[in-house]
Amino acid sequence: MQADVDISSSEIKMLNYIVDLYIRAGKPVSSRMVKRHYRMGDSTANIRKILHALEQRGLLFKPHISAGRVPTDLGYRAYVDNIRTVNRLNRLAVDTIRLRIGQNWNDVKDLMGRTSRLLSEMTSYMGLIMGLFASSSVVDKLRIVQLDGHRGLILLSLSPDRERRIYVEMPKRYPPRVIEKAVQIINERIAGYSLEEAPERLASFLRDGSGVEREIAEVVSREADYLFDWPFNISYCYMGFEDPADQPELSDPRILRNLVKIMGERHFMLNAMKRRLGDEVSITIGSENEMRELNDFSLVTRKFHMSEYDGLLGILGPTRMHYNRVLSLLVKMAEELQRLQIKGA
Repeated sequence: MQADVDISSSEIKMLNYIVDLYIRAGKPVSSRMVKRHYRMGDSTANIRKILHALEQRGLLFKPHISAGRVPTDLGYRAYVDNIRTVNRLNRLAVDTIRLRIGQNWNDVKDLMGRTSRLLSEMTSYMGLIMGLFASSSVVDKLRIVQLDGHRGLILLSLSPDRERRIYVEMPKRYPPRVIEKAVQIINERIAGYSLEEAPERLASFLRDGSGVEREIAEVVSREADYLFDWPFNISYCYMGFEDPADQPELSDPRILRNLVKIMGERHFMLNAMKRRLGDEVSITIGSENEMRELNDFSLVTRKFHMSEYDGLLGILGPTRMHYNRVLSLLVKMAEELQRLQIKGA
């Protein structure tokens, strides 16, 4: 989306100053702040004249009569449209990414969870990753392997030649014959059926079944969203609550309420991410977001490609977002993901 505003080079320069200062400080920016920070030779009266022109064009506004100015959604849009180069991440950030996700993985869900958490840790915003898988697979068979203690491993073999696996917590440790019997019953229900049909077949057993086999089937059912809900899967994480001073927007009850709603209802972000699959990079700001709950946020996404597995990385944060840093982080994260090998993806 482009800002349809006629704006001069000097006005763009001033707008960039205002947005950068507001992103850093989180408070309205005055002409005196601009002059002092950028050591400008212009008088404050001349700076105010340019700021007034930007305000008249709808790019800035004054929250209070006596206050400085802050960017509007349209102002942020003009700012983002004029980002010509994306800054490189520093060496520490690059090393952190490679240390945390730079390995081959057996479990796609684990990789997605760690990636979304790392994105959030490195930005204080919400980190997202959505995976897109082939949807033509048919269930071959399901296996359950008991590990140490109550831990278990569910392996879902698919035709043609694919496998999904996920680690789970079992209610207790079962005799091998009980696991075998439960797996046999589950496979009688789901083997040979598509990924769209299998969850309902499993649910029918939970409605009709009983005993310890049903208890084990419930463990599988709790992971149905991951095992069968293809072609899309999403993981998101928000660490911003740990440092609220860095997120003054959360003091607004409406924004906080919408954030909690977004985090609690998976379909919000899944639907928002699905709409971006056609774009390598997409940035929507505030009111540009179609969903009303996202109108106080900016969403930045970057596509990535892996063998038999495509997806989107995303950052959801306030419109007062460090856009250049977010873009550089997503670009680097996509590069690192594309180098990985995922067994059973």
